[in-house]
Amino acid sequence: MSDSKEFDRTRYFELKKQLEEASRLYYKEGVSPMSDQDFDFGLKEMEALEKKYPDLGGSSSLTRNVGSDLTNDFAKVTHAVPMLSISNVYSAEEMQEFIRAAEEGIAEISEALSQESGASNIEPQASKWICERKIDGVSLSIVYENGRLKQAVTRGDGAQGDDVTLNALTIPDIPEYFDAKKLKIDPSEIPQGTFEVRGEVYMEREAFERLNEQLILEGKKIFQNCRNTVSGSLKLKSVNECKTRPMRFFAYHIPQSSNQTHQQNLDQLRKLGFNTNQFWTADSADEIMKISEEIGAGRDNLPYDIDGMVVKLNNLSQQRALGTTSKSPRWAIAYKFKAERAYTPLLSVEFQVGRTGAVTPVANLAPVRLAGTTVKRATLHNFDEVARLDLHFGDTVGVEKGGEIIPKITDVKKELRPEGAVPVRAPETCPECGTPLTHVDGEVILRCENLHCKAQVQCLFEHFVSREAMNIENLGPSLLASLIATGKIKRIPDLYHLTMEDLESQERMAKKSAKNVFDAIQASKERSLENLLHGLGIRFVGRTSARNLAKHFRTLEAIRTATPEQLQGVTDVGERIGYSVYDFFHTEMYTAEVDELIAQGCPTEFKGVVKTLFAGQTAVITGTLPTMDRDEARKLIEENGGKVSGSVSKKTSWVLAGEAAGSKLTKANELGIPVHDEAWLLQQIAENAEGSDSSGENSLPQKTEQKLSTEQPEQLSLQL
Repeated sequence: MSDSKEFDRTRYFELKKQLEEASRLYYKEGVSPMSDQDFDFGLKEMEALEKKYPDLGGSSSLTRNVGSDLTNDFAKVTHAVPMLSISNVYSAEEMQEFIRAAEEGIAEISEALSQESGASNIEPQASKWICERKIDGVSLSIVYENGRLKQAVTRGDGAQGDDVTLNALTIPDIPEYFDAKKLKIDPSEIPQGTFEVRGEVYMEREAFERLNEQLILEGKKIFQNCRNTVSGSLKLKSVNECKTRPMRFFAYHIPQSSNQTHQQNLDQLRKLGFNTNQFWTADSADEIMKISEEIGAGRDNLPYDIDGMVVKLNNLSQQRALGTTSKSPRWAIAYKFKAERAYTPLLSVEFQVGRTGAVTPVANLAPVRLAGTTVKRATLHNFDEVARLDLHFGDTVGVEKGGEIIPKITDVKKELRPEGAVPVRAPETCPECGTPLTHVDGEVILRCENLHCKAQVQCLFEHFVSREAMNIENLGPSLLASLIATGKIKRIPDLYHLTMEDLESQERMAKKSAKNVFDAIQASKERSLENLLHGLGIRFVGRTSARNLAKHFRTLEAIRTATPEQLQGVTDVGERIGYSVYDFFHTEMYTAEVDELIAQGCPTEFKGVVKTLFAGQTAVITGTLPTMDRDEARKLIEENGGKVSGSVSKKTSWVLAGEAAGSKLTKANELGIPVHDEAWLLQQIAENAEGSDSSGENSLPQKTEQKLSTEQPEQLSLQL
């Protein structure tokens, strides 16, 4: 392989990993780890490399698919018309290229139809373009049946979405039904049969700020931005909690319309009681760009966030003629605004310790107006970024808002640097507890390794009592925070010293509730060794490595006395985890706590049975299973010697698929990997328990394999 080709392929897989993680965080966890522009430019680079090396791309590539926000908590609904994402452009030149390609496409299709039939059903030239503000929110499909709301569905992966009907009904802008008298329209104008409306759920900035202020008063974590708050709110399991989230809705599309133009669609939506956004019309790319300047200049005066302008063909027959790619319509484009930037002096730098021990520098700034708000603080991300900026106290710095509550510093005007300015240096010790900070190879962050640092102690307790660790029910974050604040618990062993009186003394803790918590704490002593190992918070030790260590050594004492080399010999442990475990059990502060936990009766032996049914096999779980969630399925597989991975590759032994299986199922079929359902899994385990496979080295029964198709999702439930 040439150096150039090797470099390209390495770059491709770096981009793939980075962008897939960014997409996962954005859609699944409501976190924006990178700007839209950086993400889009990365996608374009991936697309260019896929064209250069066709073997790199595939049907599951991010360049061909809409990001997915599907979860296992809601029923899945297939969209009658796919909900695609709109492609982005960032310059006048890109906008001109899009307009040119669309107009040429319409002309070519019109000419071809004319030659074929002597007449064309579409106009040979593009009619007016419609320009609308691009709301920074979450897409939603609302389906009405004979004028009454039937279903509200998120975009999901574009082909299917999550049913969030009950939560959508808490949004006042979404009509539950169309009342002709109230709307002052003729009853004949109420759509009959199925009528779908698409739009954007959003939150106004002032309402968002009030919500965060309330969360601060309650001692809870605040939200990152309006868009991510809306995304999480639509997926709340509690409708009552959803009612407390002040969401709004703009309607902008009728996917199966009998109208002739998009403008008529907007008129119809307004008549039916929906809020629609202001729009402008244009005939050329130059006019469109002038409108973008007008919209951009007024964005600070709006009560909600916009991040650009959407441009759509007005003529619906032209829209249908141009069609779509697998990911985006060819008749619409989003022009994304550049992030606003302001310059202001740097006053000081704080070093914040996160709940995992990561130390983050945050800049305090002279107040400056930016994107409609006054900015006083900005994130510096990490100390590599501080070094890159060559940041000095008193510097005049550029600040941008990139979808975060705390803006970021982008550059420094070094020509304005005061004489004798002192550079910003990383601290050597933790600002919270004074412990020397560590810089681990391969990481860009400084970290406080003291698990008892007051900035981390709440997180450690939450982890210890979690279901994956000691599984202490009813001992949630609020009660833990109260116990910490009142001094009842400071270290993990303190949990086992709690009395009924300690628990009853906490706010809103009745005697029965206190008894439930007390009993749960005592019951946790009956767990197995792997639960305690995982709960201790040993760095890098996750659920799987804790179980593997417990199965291998069988007792806590054997783990405590093992050498780093012996620890590294355990499956999926390796050098990094091995040394971390060794260091933990050779640190006096932690070993004293472990001794105390042992004295309190916490588990010191592996209580599970070593099963080898799926030994040496790696499974991937996708879709919604009939009777168990993915976590339960994973536990069954791991308890029977198998390993569960989050992605499908050539090393995958088989895939466990349920309803609404997506890209993982597609890739499994492409690679010829066996696909099984929940019934197969339970049958294998039952047969093994009866002794039908006493060797534990079973092969995958070919007669029960199922090659499930993603092209006919409605048949999936029948196959499963």
